[in-house]
Amino acid sequence: MKRKTINKLLAVAVSAALCIPITFADPISANASVSADIPGTGDTDTDTDTDTDTDNNTDTDTDNSTGSGSVSGNQPSAPSTSTGSGSSDSGSSEAPVVNSASASTVVIGNSRVKSTVGGIFTATSVKGTAITTPKDVLASAIGLSDAEIKAGTNIRSYICDNRDKASKAALQSAATAAGKTVAGYVNMDLYSITKRGVVTKITSSSEPVTITFALPGRLMNANHSYSILAIDKDGKAVIMNDVDTDSKTLTINTKVFGSYSIVY
Repeated sequence: MKRKTINKLLAVAVSAALCIPITFADPISANASVSADIPGTGDTDTDTDTDTDTDNNTDTDTDNSTGSGSVSGNQPSAPSTSTGSGSSDSGSSEAPVVNSASASTVVIGNSRVKSTVGGIFTATSVKGTAITTPKDVLASAIGLSDAEIKAGTNIRSYICDNRDKASKAALQSAATAAGKTVAGYVNMDLYSITKRGVVTKITSSSEPVTITFALPGRLMNANHSYSILAIDKDGKAVIMNDVDTDSKTLTINTKVFGSYSIVY
């Protein structure tokens, strides 16, 4: 096996284990530089995570969808580099690393939804994620100019389980203060990536962005009304309520990206 192929496979494995954003070989240079904060850094969370399900429900989801952010359509080539450091969680199962191209069809509940933003999905806390805001509207909302888009700047997502103790503690405190119960944690990260490979983390937008999460069986069978709680750049807790009527999904309109907690 060629060394380049081995390096790509190692990058995927490390990214999945540590929840580290990694640059994409297509359309970015393999020598991409990173100017973003890396999620998952901080104290290593090696204890068994028991705060993600208080209802003792088992996953009885029996639909035939492939779930876990499965996609159809053209796939980008394998990631080529990894950057930063992260943490592991011995209490959670490993999720497959799923690469998705823009406009790929993502399995959300029993439906196939087109995500306008491609990226990497490794989460086990949700079964799939799709951003449905049109890409040009999203680009404008996160401050990208037409010139930057024409020059080859892309938007990519990175969805993984949140294993950082500090951010989880902050989200838990915010949930308690709001009278909410935490049912799970997920990182919903967005990045802009120039043609030269410069990666910038996006933490907020000027206009709401629509994101749909497919819920795992243990949550959708618990008969709760779920919301997403996040902490914005000013340290204020923001709660985004579900705007769809499907018990298998959670759809939000958000201006905040990063560490989320699923609450009810």
